[in-house]
Amino acid sequence: MRIDTMSLVIFVIVWGMPTFMVVRGYLNMNTDDRKSAMYTFRSRHFIVTIGFIVIGYFLTHVGTLFAVSIMQIIGVTLMILGGILSMLTTWKKSKISSMLILVVLTIVIYINVF
Repeated sequence: MRIDTMSLVIFVIVWGMPTFMVVRGYLNMNTDDRKSAMYTFRSRHFIVTIGFIVIGYFLTHVGTLFAVSIMQIIGVTLMILGGILSMLTTWKKSKISSMLILVVLTIVIYINVF
């Protein structure tokens, strides 16, 4: 298993900076905002839409970094499932936003896999 140095640097930047910013923002919140954020992050709706997309992208990125194809397949499957569920929940509010989710996710999957 050979890891390319540039891929590792990109991985650390892409996942490290947002993680640092989210943790720093969470620590600066007051108690009520923290409870509200944790309630939102633990909700079933958040997990099956945004959570699946983020976890899928992370697994795909790790699979690409370590050249593990099964991890890429699992990640792409989670991204597709999260995108479909997100599109279905957004469809009632705005059909244009729902289609935009589908287009953006398709482009991300295509760029990440190929």
